[in-house]
Amino acid sequence: MKKVLIITYYWPPAGGPGVQRVVKFVKYLSQFGWQPIILTVKNPSSPTDDNSLISQIPQNCKVYKTDTFEPFNLYKKVTGKKSNEKIPKNILEKRDNEKIIDKFARWIRSNCFIPDARLGWIHNLKKEGMKIIENEKPDIIFSTSPPHSLQIGAKKLAKKSGLKWVADFRDPWSEAYWLQELKQSKLSKNINKRLEKSVLKNSDSISTVSTGVVEMFRQKVDNNYNIIHNGADNISSSKIKTDKFIILFLGSLGKYHQIESLLKAINSLSNDIREKIELKFVGKVFDGYLKIFDKQKGINITISDYLPFNDAMNLAKEASVLFNPIPNSSYSKSMIGAKTYDYLSLRKPILVLSKEGNAIEKILNETESGKCFKLDDDLKIKEFILKYYKIWTEQKFVILDNENKLEKYTAKYNVAKLVKIFDEVLGNKVK
Repeated sequence: MKKVLIITYYWPPAGGPGVQRVVKFVKYLSQFGWQPIILTVKNPSSPTDDNSLISQIPQNCKVYKTDTFEPFNLYKKVTGKKSNEKIPKNILEKRDNEKIIDKFARWIRSNCFIPDARLGWIHNLKKEGMKIIENEKPDIIFSTSPPHSLQIGAKKLAKKSGLKWVADFRDPWSEAYWLQELKQSKLSKNINKRLEKSVLKNSDSISTVSTGVVEMFRQKVDNNYNIIHNGADNISSSKIKTDKFIILFLGSLGKYHQIESLLKAINSLSNDIREKIELKFVGKVFDGYLKIFDKQKGINITISDYLPFNDAMNLAKEASVLFNPIPNSSYSKSMIGAKTYDYLSLRKPILVLSKEGNAIEKILNETESGKCFKLDDDLKIKEFILKYYKIWTEQKFVILDNENKLEKYTAKYNVAKLVKIFDEVLGNKVK
């Protein structure tokens, strides 16, 4: 069996979408003749923990964990946070009445930690990575980010070891939407772009999540680019009856998500229909939206804390519609988050809010899994809700008849594509 050394900062018990992509890859690699070997960190700064993901890791997967320097630990001490307190995903976002120390910390992060605050791992990544290569004799290196700093370590490791290297990007680098909050100097921006180009230029092949991100990278560096979807997994057939028509959002609702048109659409419904609708958010919600929700007297809104992945997916089987607003950024049209594939696996109608022509729209159309709406389409959103509300009133559940259209977007199908990339890079014959 061939071996692949997978470099990832996020790994169970850390939770969140960044973990799920690599866990799905690892789950199926052995079925295609590849043994995964993981290189990760002992003490990651992750927004959540999720022990439920551990059960998805195959027994033949070896995991090596190294030390790393985490500036967020210093940030906790300076700001008076507990050592075991999780750093929220939206730590870089500006907040009302924030302290001077928070503004200073954001400036330090912007201009002293380039490309990101996890660059303290680069040294140990390279050092321990060489030991693993000497002991395990992997055939190829595969590194997945963000944090993009690990790609710099992977580049150094590939150069020193002489192994071929495939770099994987779940998000863009210098255009990442969270950088909008950072007041980077011109020098810092230029350094970040040079590091990005260096990684793109030196990797033997690159995988990412959408055509838009490929074109974004290709304008900077020409290379062999491939689209590998996270993939839907464990396709559901559940028909759970409910007393409410549930519109559900899973994940972190940040300040760049725009949801106003959904609220307008629900508010425009008749009172008897609104009374049967529950708008449910499971996960972290931006404080600004909490204030908006408080003013929505005509809508039944519930907010729950983050749930482990398995629990969240079981809860989502009760939903009638799955809500997926895309963060507003310069590359919104290119974004396909991990949530999209989790939603696909549930076979529920997906309501996406985004700029026109989003990459998700193609997936929804091909799989007949929902519809993508512009940010001012509240009337069409209302029609969409009423369409599935009618189905729900008749049978008390909603499930789509589209399982045969999902194969192209399943995790197993995309891992098969990934191993073909490995073989091509290694010069092996591909069947």
